[in-house]
Amino acid sequence: MSHNDKQLFEKIETMDQEEAVNFLLSILSSSENLEDKVKSVKILAKFEDNENSRLQDLKNLFLNDRHPQLRIKLIDLLAKIYGNEGIKFLKEQYKNCSDGTVRKTLIEKVGNADLNGSIPFFIKVLGDPNIEAIELVITFLGNSGAKEALAPLIERLHFRNPEIYVPLINSIVKIGKKGHQQPIFNYIDSDDVYIKREIPVILGKIGNKESETVLINFLKDGNPLIRKNSLKALEKIIELKNIKYILATLKDQNIDVRKESIRVLGNIGSKRAINPLTEILKDKDVKVRNLSKNALYKIFKKIKSNDVLYDILKGKNINARREAIKLLGMLKDVNAIEYLIKTFDSTVASIRRASYRAILRILQNRIDEKIIDSLAEKSWRVRMYCTKILGEIGDPAAIETVFELIQDENGSVRKAAIDALINFKSDKVIEMAKSSLKNTNWKIRRAGVKLLIRVGSKESINSLISCLDDNDVYIKSWAAMALGKIKDVDSIEPFIQLLKETDDKIRLSAIKALGEIGNKDAIKSLIEILGDDNWDVKKEVENSLNRINPDWMEDL
Repeated sequence: MSHNDKQLFEKIETMDQEEAVNFLLSILSSSENLEDKVKSVKILAKFEDNENSRLQDLKNLFLNDRHPQLRIKLIDLLAKIYGNEGIKFLKEQYKNCSDGTVRKTLIEKVGNADLNGSIPFFIKVLGDPNIEAIELVITFLGNSGAKEALAPLIERLHFRNPEIYVPLINSIVKIGKKGHQQPIFNYIDSDDVYIKREIPVILGKIGNKESETVLINFLKDGNPLIRKNSLKALEKIIELKNIKYILATLKDQNIDVRKESIRVLGNIGSKRAINPLTEILKDKDVKVRNLSKNALYKIFKKIKSNDVLYDILKGKNINARREAIKLLGMLKDVNAIEYLIKTFDSTVASIRRASYRAILRILQNRIDEKIIDSLAEKSWRVRMYCTKILGEIGDPAAIETVFELIQDENGSVRKAAIDALINFKSDKVIEMAKSSLKNTNWKIRRAGVKLLIRVGSKESINSLISCLDDNDVYIKSWAAMALGKIKDVDSIEPFIQLLKETDDKIRLSAIKALGEIGNKDAIKSLIEILGDDNWDVKKEVENSLNRINPDWMEDL
């Protein structure tokens, strides 16, 4: 006979507690329906009852009915109502529970109800195959702080189970922090490498200075992972007088040990590590150099002098110089700007680029007089990079200073000046560029044209059109090509006139511009020069005609 929740509730409401309990127990003993049994246990849990006869009935039910769903409800009921008696029974029945979820529930109820009295029980069940169950056991043992649990927990490290690694280490550490470290020390010379390699990790997390000697000795262990873990553990507990032991590991044969040593030395922050770490800046491995650079940054930011880094800049090793430059940038050392500017004259491109980025990092969008003064340096590379820096900062106060450089004797400096002026994004730059077109210096006029071309605004059109009459071949051709790309010129006549020029560069530029503009009025003039002797001119005419009108041949 099946009973739904409503029927059970209606019947029970008419009964006193004893009758209700007996009624529910009868369902549990007679019904073959699992759902009814689960519902009955659920309702039973609402009644307070300590009678042994009823406890026995529930025990019998637990022993005889092995449905996991019912057993889970019975575990909850036995733990909730029958206290120690119920817990004792559950511990006894652990081995008879084949279902992992049932065991997990049993362990959880026992731990919540009687943690301190259940240490031996939890130690016995540490080998449970259910991962969630064993994680619970480990956590309970850690929370208990019981010394006797340390060895069994440490032994579990042998199985290298990643799912329980973190809670296992945390529980061992919790117990160890309560002053129970001797059981951990007992495993220092363990033959089990999987246990031994975790001992430094555990001692490091406990953080007791009594472990220092043990961890220093571990630095000579044959297993590189043990050496690496020991370095990490020593980071927070080693006395500065013993820093020499960590410094020695910078020469370890294992690369991972050396990397960990570098990182740890940076975190410790001892000045004694500066020279060994700066030597590593010469290393061929870029990752090793980066680690050393980051470690040195942590040390140098705590001290006032960067003289060691300035000395490296004077050295010959490129790797070390480059990393020192990066470090000075990271440290935002304003005093280093003068040294860094000098490196702009280096023949090594990576050194120049590193100094450029470092200075920008130091300046933080502020202009330094040393940069302005260096625009007059003899080295064109110094002038060029300082110009780039001013353009990157973009302070309008530097516009006139940079504009002067468009007449520099070096083309790279002039190009840098134009790039910088564009970065200012200022109307003042456009006005100065327009004015420069009247200058008698060809360098200034060419730079002015390039600026107006790069700006590409409608305000530039009239000024560029005037350049079509310039005596300079390059200015004429640049202006023609630039105007062609603008496309909204009022008249194509200036371009038509350029078709009559004797210089092929100018004619080609005009032809390309007419093709870009796309005005059909240009077709007749282009057809007239279709028979030009210069093959390049003839080919470009055909291209432009096709752009303007694919059917241009109908006009022949």
